[in-house]
Amino acid sequence: MAPLVRDILAFHKIDRALYDKFVAHGTNPQLARNVVTLIMWLDLIGINIVGFTRELQNHAEIVRFVSESEVVLNCLRQDSPPLSPKGGAYAEIPTISSLARESFDLRFFLFHQDMVVRGLAQLLDGVGTVIFDDGLNALFWAHEAAVRAAEEEARWKGSRPVLPPLPPELAKPYYSRGLAPMPDDCRSMFITFSKGNPLRRDEIVEYFTERWGDCIERVMMERTPPGVTPMYGRIVFTGESFIGLVLNGERLVKFMINGRQLWARKYVPRIN
Repeated sequence: MAPLVRDILAFHKIDRALYDKFVAHGTNPQLARNVVTLIMWLDLIGINIVGFTRELQNHAEIVRFVSESEVVLNCLRQDSPPLSPKGGAYAEIPTISSLARESFDLRFFLFHQDMVVRGLAQLLDGVGTVIFDDGLNALFWAHEAAVRAAEEEARWKGSRPVLPPLPPELAKPYYSRGLAPMPDDCRSMFITFSKGNPLRRDEIVEYFTERWGDCIERVMMERTPPGVTPMYGRIVFTGESFIGLVLNGERLVKFMINGRQLWARKYVPRIN
C-alpha cells in the first residue's frame, strides 16, 4: 500500500526544515533544493550529515556550508574538480569531508558523476516533488496545528479528542513522478552558440551522457538554409530535475564543449 502524501511530509520534516533554513538565510530556492537533496543523498550512502546540518544556526556557518555544497554541485557539471581560490590544489570541501569515515573529496564526485546525478534526480523527481512543495507544506503544518489544538482541548475537558479530517491533498497516495514523464516543455533547456561556432547534436549528447549517463531524450537544432550555421537549439532531458541540476540556481549557465561555448537556460514556451 502506497504511503500518503502526509506520511512523506511527516517523514521528511527535517529535510524541509533544512530547506526553509537555507532560504531564510538568503539561499536561492533552486540551489537550496539541490543542497538539501545532496544532503539526503549523502545520508543514504552513509555520511551522517543530516544531524550536523540540523545544528547549524550561525548565519556565517550556514552560508559557508551552502557554498561548500555548491562547489560539489558545480563539480558535477565539469571535466575536473574546481581549483582552490588559493591556486594549485583542488578546491576543498572540509566540512563534508570531515563527516565521512574515509578519504572523501571532490574527486569522488567527479569519478561518480553519473551515479551522483542519477541519485539526485531520482530524489528530486520522487519525494522532492512533495518535500519542496510550499502549498502541501502549508496544508501539512496547518493540519498538524489543528490536531495539537484538538488534543489540547480534549485534555483540558478530559474527553476524547475530535481530530480534524485530513485535507484531500494530504490524503492522496504518494506515487513518484518518475512513473509519469513530464511534458517536453518542463524538461527542456534553450541553448545558444557563439556566432560561427555551433555544436553538433552528437557533441551535446556525448558531453552530458559521459558525465550523467542516459539523461537526454533528444536535441533539436535551429533549421537554417544551406551554408548557414544554427545559432540556437533545445535539449529535452529525460526528467525535469536535470534542469535544476544544470542551472543550480542560476538563470544562465555556460559550458565549454570541445573548445566551444554553449549557453543554457530554462526553456520558456511561446504563448500564442
